Amino acid sequence: MGRRKNARDAKPDRQATAWLAAVDISACRRWAGAAAAFLLALTAAFLDARGTGSPVVAPVFLGAAPSLPVAAGLDPRKPVYSVPVQERLISFGVNVDWGDEHLPGMLAVLAERDVRVTFFPTGRWARRRPDLIQTMAAAGHELGNHGDQHDHPASLSDGQLAELIRRASAVLEEIAGVKTQLFAPPYGEVDARIARVAAETGHWTIMWTVDTVDWRRPPPETVVQRVLGRVQPGAIVLMHPTEPTLAALPTILDRLLADGWRIVPVGELLRAGLAPPERHETPSPDDSTGPLEPSSGYSTSARRISSQVWGSS
Repeated sequence: MGRRKNARDAKPDRQATAWLAAVDISACRRWAGAAAAFLLALTAAFLDARGTGSPVVAPVFLGAAPSLPVAAGLDPRKPVYSVPVQERLISFGVNVDWGDEHLPGMLAVLAERDVRVTFFPTGRWARRRPDLIQTMAAAGHELGNHGDQHDHPASLSDGQLAELIRRASAVLEEIAGVKTQLFAPPYGEVDARIARVAAETGHWTIMWTVDTVDWRRPPPETVVQRVLGRVQPGAIVLMHPTEPTLAALPTILDRLLADGWRIVPVGELLRAGLAPPERHETPSPDDSTGPLEPSSGYSTSARRISSQVWGSS
């Protein structure tokens, strides 16, 4: 009798043990799921901080970004750091909010070598020097958009940022008769929101591959080394109208041209990157003013990540 009673008493114990084991297994599964979700969220936050979500300052490269694989396409809603082309094709982007005294010399050097670049003036500078804006356009250079004022884009609302871009575009259209399609954010501040707002105003967001850091007025030979040492197909070289830039420009152009590089405006470089992958032909001059429409074969932008340092872009 006693053994049967103990057996009956043991049955609930075995059930309780099985139930506790099931609870432990269920709890472990929940903990594992939570841990996985946390890791995914952490990864997403990390990627977000690299420029795909919350506002961050754009990388400012001393010379250039490290050599990283170039993404296989372009997206007008994302910043462009370089363009995926195979040819020896590069662009110079010159941000202009000051430096009037150096621009005539730079324009002369470019004209002597039949080289066209993209100038990104602010609206306020264009209003002050419409003569230089017209000279740039008459010489065949491309005009981009550097905002109406040299404000911090990250501190502006969507509406304020759109107005910053539209006002500059209207000024340049009034002075030179061209409608801008490229936006170089002041200070190089960029994130997904800024690029999206720029796209909504009809502009690609243009960053850079090689930063001359010429706003710090380094020796001309330093500017030369930064460009020639890091140039690559599809690169965008950032410059400003400074004394060392003007002094370095003849050497940079002569060396690049002698080595077989073609220097074209940023818009033309984009069109080369947007050409069907089987051709990747450089657009003819007749096509250089058409709209910059992304091809259906591309969906992601070329991005480069490096240490974040403030500049004066």
